[in-house]
Amino acid sequence: MREPDQRLRAAAELVRQGAVFADIGTDHALLPVFLCKMGRVSRAVAADINIGPLAAARTQVENEGLSHMVKLVLTDGLAGLEREGLTDIAVCGMGGELIVSILDRAPFIKNAGIRLILQPMTHASDLRYYLARTGFRIVEERTAFAKGKCYFCLAAEYTGECYTLTRTEASFGCRHTRKPSDALLSLVQKEKRGVEKKCRGLRKGGRPDEGEEEYLSDLCALIKELEV
Repeated sequence: MREPDQRLRAAAELVRQGAVFADIGTDHALLPVFLCKMGRVSRAVAADINIGPLAAARTQVENEGLSHMVKLVLTDGLAGLEREGLTDIAVCGMGGELIVSILDRAPFIKNAGIRLILQPMTHASDLRYYLARTGFRIVEERTAFAKGKCYFCLAAEYTGECYTLTRTEASFGCRHTRKPSDALLSLVQKEKRGVEKKCRGLRKGGRPDEGEEEYLSDLCALIKELEV
């Protein structure tokens, strides 16, 4: 079995023991196979919208002798999976905007007991804003390096209680869910350098931006928090 990288391992750590698990956009089914072999899940669904990746997933599942545990489904996002009795659903390796679109078309994810494990490749703030305004509480977050890039992975559950996020919280998570790490610190430091450059340019042009300055101040405070 090809071992999952740190990005997918971070997602695997957020899956609950004994879960009925689904991996949306499964590609080669690395995550379901890994979780089954770990004994972390009771059974799994590997879903993809494209025939090619699903065929590769089938080969992987069969080679690992897990056909009795992993069901392969050709579907668009979560369509048709409401009857599978899922408890933990992973949507990884996609842009945050696409993840939002997939979640928005699947009202059953608001059922009690369902956990979402989400790993946006881009636009993580768009995903966090969506979860906040639609009543999904983020219960835990992880960061991981893979192929020289830092990724967020978060677990969310529906409560029905909407809330607001600051720009810093949307970009890097809330204090109660953030797990401090070198990866997260590096990501915040990179963002700070970019915002500093922007603020310097605005000041030099006589057009300082209060919102950007406040964001920069919040980033500096977050770095101090993470460096402790």
